[in-house]
Amino acid sequence: MCIVIDTNVLGAVFNKRNASHLSFEPVLDWIFNGHGKVVYGGSKYFSEISKYRKIFTLLSSINKAVYINSDMVDELTKTASEAIIHRDFDDQHLVGLLLASGCKLLCTNDTTAIPFIQNRIFFTSSKEPKIYHTQKNIKLLSPKYIAPCCGQCRPSTNDQKKFIHKILEGLSTV
Repeated sequence: MCIVIDTNVLGAVFNKRNASHLSFEPVLDWIFNGHGKVVYGGSKYFSEISKYRKIFTLLSSINKAVYINSDMVDELTKTASEAIIHRDFDDQHLVGLLLASGCKLLCTNDTTAIPFIQNRIFFTSSKEPKIYHTQKNIKLLSPKYIAPCCGQCRPSTNDQKKFIHKILEGLSTV
């Protein structure tokens, strides 16, 4: 029920006017109307989400986001950077976040990064994360992928949904 959203698809997930939004709308719906939560943390991730900080603050306030200690994420990111050195692998911070959180689901459209992120070198004691990258992956938005860090997930209340839609409309005009 938890998901790490790669910063390359934050616009597609949260901005209804984004050209790719339809592919990622189920993720948004799962978070706000279903039992999903977003997992976030780490220095690099924070530096990449500046435009979306208001959304992450809101998600945290309504128990729809889980912050993972940045020091722990950064340390595991460093380990991932040392484990695989390749010019096409620039998402070590996602590996660090997945490992630190125990999250089993990643939302991304970076097909170049997927083989690196799912590399067994990182996930020797657990299964590699599943990847949501198109609507064809909608079955992944399931309680089956809950991570211990996420705890119990509940749908948003009607008041929370109204507030969320107001925030999302603001993003759509940016």
